[in-house]
Amino acid sequence: MKKSLKLTTKFMLGIGIILLCAAGVASVVFYEYMKDLYIKEAYEKTDLVLGHIDATMEYVRDELRPQLFHALPKDEFIREAMSTSFVNKGIMRRFDKRFPDYIYRRVAINPMNPKNKADDFEADFIRRFSVTPFAKGGQGGLRDRNGWKGDEWKGLTTKGGRRFFVHLKAVVMEEQCIMCHGDPSYSPKSLIQRYGREHGHYWKVGDVIGLESIAIPVDDTFYQIRRVAFSLFLLGLTGTVALFFILNYFYYTVAVRPLKRVSSFFKSIVSGQKGLDVRFDVKGQDEISEVAESFNQMVSHLKKSQDERKEMEEKVRQAEKLASIGQLAAGVAHEINNPLSIILGYTRMLTEDCPANEQIKEDLAVVQNNARLCKKIVEDLLNFSRQTNLQPVKADINETIESVVSAMEGKFRDREIAIIRNYDRSLPVIGIDVDKMKQVFMNLLMNSFQAMYSKGAINISTRYDENTNGVLIVFSDTGCGIPKNIQHKIFDPFFTTKEPGYGTGLGLAVTYGIIKEHRGEISVESEEGKGTVFKIWLPLKM
Repeated sequence: MKKSLKLTTKFMLGIGIILLCAAGVASVVFYEYMKDLYIKEAYEKTDLVLGHIDATMEYVRDELRPQLFHALPKDEFIREAMSTSFVNKGIMRRFDKRFPDYIYRRVAINPMNPKNKADDFEADFIRRFSVTPFAKGGQGGLRDRNGWKGDEWKGLTTKGGRRFFVHLKAVVMEEQCIMCHGDPSYSPKSLIQRYGREHGHYWKVGDVIGLESIAIPVDDTFYQIRRVAFSLFLLGLTGTVALFFILNYFYYTVAVRPLKRVSSFFKSIVSGQKGLDVRFDVKGQDEISEVAESFNQMVSHLKKSQDERKEMEEKVRQAEKLASIGQLAAGVAHEINNPLSIILGYTRMLTEDCPANEQIKEDLAVVQNNARLCKKIVEDLLNFSRQTNLQPVKADINETIESVVSAMEGKFRDREIAIIRNYDRSLPVIGIDVDKMKQVFMNLLMNSFQAMYSKGAINISTRYDENTNGVLIVFSDTGCGIPKNIQHKIFDPFFTTKEPGYGTGLGLAVTYGIIKEHRGEISVESEEGKGTVFKIWLPLKM
């Protein structure tokens, strides 16, 4: 497979193509604009020239010719002064010498002078003028898309391999021209003698007899415009290249370099070079900063997930440990319980039947007390390992706690230990196995009691947690606290910091198991010398 382009390369290629296209489009637009501007200027110039021609012909027709007709003998016609076409051609020959780029022609389909005969291109337009009702539009009409406006046509055409702008105007027979171009019987004799009767006669008023045109070659001008447009394109291309590199540098500085920093940071996290407790230094408030901040949040969530996971693994190990130890404890307890019962039975019998020997009685009392202690340990083992079904009922958690506290409060009072109650009286009822939960609360109270030698306080609080839809129960004491290095072991079976004979190490393990049976959570926070806090969360619905 072909290696895909990087995002930066794609972006810069896109920018380059856009800029190149923009330079090309600008050059084309400039060329078309300048061409249209030149054509518009050509329109105005040809209008000016044809206007001058019309003015000259009107002067000959309306002023000079009538005066000469009165001054000359009958049938005399001086073409140099009386023929509008001849006078106009004479003037335009001088005009052409001064402005050789302008090509003027006045032609007809059947002219008196054969030199003025229209070529095929001109003859075609004469015929088209003949069938065009230009008289209705007049000079004030709008030019259509094909260049027609009344008795005129303007546009670009090609003749002899060259392009020209051509302005054509129809020559229409008028009343003043009928004397020379109508019935030859009425034409001046000098005109008939020079040109004959076959050509240039028999026209009627309103007939299109020819046209006059001005043509301007445009190839050189268009070439110059193209050169300028191409020069502008090259200039634009140069500017585009320069702008491309400027944008490339700017884009690298503003976007690529920060993105590379972010990417390098990401890779260091993924590769394990950095832990999940690091943060990417976010500066500014742009989109890259938002991405980096989002990544920081993601890393923070991953860190919590790795921890909300290690904790779960620890709980799973704890549960598996409890299960395996529970099975072992159950077997051991059953095996030991029967011999202990026999020992206690025989020691009781011996105590009752023995002679009045105080030393023997004291020895038997020692055996009996130690047997009872062993039996208590066996009972704790059986309670820890016993797999009983929960019998949950709707109960008030505050009343359940208070029933245990009330029963033990006198014992606490003897040591000047205060019990502070902070119950949430608005707690909803909750489904629990009341007897088992009382055992939990008794274990926690006894744990706090044994952590305080005299004077202190135990704070018990309850509240409803809307976020988790559960009840939070907190037992906090001012006791000696639990060393940091053993806090993770306190829920292990048989683990205890008490002196031998003062605890089996099963109380918190049993508590942990009961809370788990209720699908709850229990955690501990403690600081040595300052006290311990046990937190219990129970779901509102099991």
